[in-house]
Amino acid sequence: MANEVAQIQAQVADIQQRLLAGKLFRTLPAELGQLMANAPELPATPIEEPHDDLAALARIHAIGKRIKAAKEPTVTDVELEFMLAHLASTSPAVRDKGVFFLLNDLLQVGALADDQLRMVFTRLQAPDILYAHILEPENDAVFLRSFAVMILSVLTYADSHQYHLFSEAEYHTLVLRLTAYIVMEKDGRGYVAKKGWAHTYVHIGNALDELTNVEFLQRGEKILLMAAVIEGWQRIDTPLVYGEDQRIALYLTNLAAKHEFYANSLVMCLTHWQQKVQKMRPRESIRFWNRWYNRDRLLSGLLMRGDLPQVVVDYLQKILDFY
Repeated sequence: MANEVAQIQAQVADIQQRLLAGKLFRTLPAELGQLMANAPELPATPIEEPHDDLAALARIHAIGKRIKAAKEPTVTDVELEFMLAHLASTSPAVRDKGVFFLLNDLLQVGALADDQLRMVFTRLQAPDILYAHILEPENDAVFLRSFAVMILSVLTYADSHQYHLFSEAEYHTLVLRLTAYIVMEKDGRGYVAKKGWAHTYVHIGNALDELTNVEFLQRGEKILLMAAVIEGWQRIDTPLVYGEDQRIALYLTNLAAKHEFYANSLVMCLTHWQQKVQKMRPRESIRFWNRWYNRDRLLSGLLMRGDLPQVVVDYLQKILDFY
């Protein structure tokens, strides 16, 4: 899979460079959409998952207890590596209420040194984590991918409000890698029985919302992410009914409200979507109707926002009359 992922990353980098150079704008949604349409589906391969739930929970609780009792809390690199590895767990007690909660606690008490923060930030963007089995049929590696995105959003928030550690170049790279992730991610599951939250599009919304406030980023990069999430949403075959519509609507509204350029860019992306919808014919398939009502929920979620710029409200009212 490494070659296919590298090729998609290179294509995203080319789009990013042309967009920032002013050589691409109105065709951005179409180019991203074509890239998504051409992404291959590879055969399933074995997934490496931790199977030590009881031992992992005991270790997580021990680290948490030690941190709460310490006047100057610290954590070792080995402990951090253990935590990141267990984001791949299919146990919600280990992955979500365990590792994720513990990492949040560590950030709040300042237990990570600068080099450790950068290590976690970089490691979560590595292909074996962020793109784990991403081009394969629906699989349990979605938990690792999705929680990597969620923690990247937490790190972005922490850096913006407290640490001020990551460089302009590191944020440019993050935009590239997250855009490639959105291009490739087709698993839209919310809550998975016995395995807990996957919630890819909620976590994407969290990450992109934090990036709207990063001053290092150029307008073009924020538009790149906006266009990617709208194009990606259109290609999710499962019902996005676990709050994803509200989360993405909040992100899009927050960005659009920052400047009329973003509001007009959102209308541009929605117009491209509408042009495709007008050419559609209903099909007797669950895939078609899931995608159709995913669209309906997102547009309705946007229209319900009281802080959405008027230019977007006017456009939504016009196109919702279409159906």
